[in-house]
Amino acid sequence: MPRQYWNRQWRVGEYLPTYFWRYVVQDYSWYGLPYPPYGCQWVYVNNDILLVDMRDGYIIDVVYRVWTW
Repeated sequence: MPRQYWNRQWRVGEYLPTYFWRYVVQDYSWYGLPYPPYGCQWVYVNNDILLVDMRDGYIIDVVYRVWTW
């Protein structure tokens, strides 16, 4: 991950850089997440899972602290 994004907490309404789009959540139901709307995907970022519009990277929803260490 590029250094400028270390420890960054993303919020609804921001745009996620394309670098992160590769980390798509395939087993979203295992995390209790709903099926993503058309054109959107759930994406792992740090300790969170974000619902992202894959056309422009707009963050629609965020589930914070999915894992506890």
